[in-house]
Amino acid sequence: MITHTDAVAAALDDPALTDRERANIALVQTFRSVPFAERARYTVPGFKPSRIGMAGLAALLPAGSGPGYTAASIPDRTDRITDILAHGDRVWATWLIEGTHEGPLYGVAPTGRRLSVLEVGQWRIRNGLIAEAWFFVDEFALLSQLGLLDRLGPALGAETES
Repeated sequence: MITHTDAVAAALDDPALTDRERANIALVQTFRSVPFAERARYTVPGFKPSRIGMAGLAALLPAGSGPGYTAASIPDRTDRITDILAHGDRVWATWLIEGTHEGPLYGVAPTGRRLSVLEVGQWRIRNGLIAEAWFFVDEFALLSQLGLLDRLGPALGAETES
């Protein structure tokens, strides 16, 4: 669920925005608020976002350790937008992902821990549809909140004491 904040209202109230830029912000908000299975309605054919962040966790964990992200990973997830802006065919947003880790998350078994992780996204809109998107998440905060920093130390190249 996406949480509409004062940041969104402030962005939409910017008198410098064009009607198209306001429509682009609304498109991104809609896209982020619908379930993953419904998002293709808002994207160009063959759309595939670029993810830098949480998806990288899978490379640090044992092979075959589980699925990526599903609705069960953080079932009570909310995304609170802290900033959003648009210019031309681009929309940028920063949001806080909040919720409880109750299902597999990029190979990490459920911990029951509360999470609060910052993510940044950028979208390029073409003909009223999302054509490209890039997402960057604070993996360090996520690893820390999941209690995994010690477990991943060797994989990250940390030296161990004998």
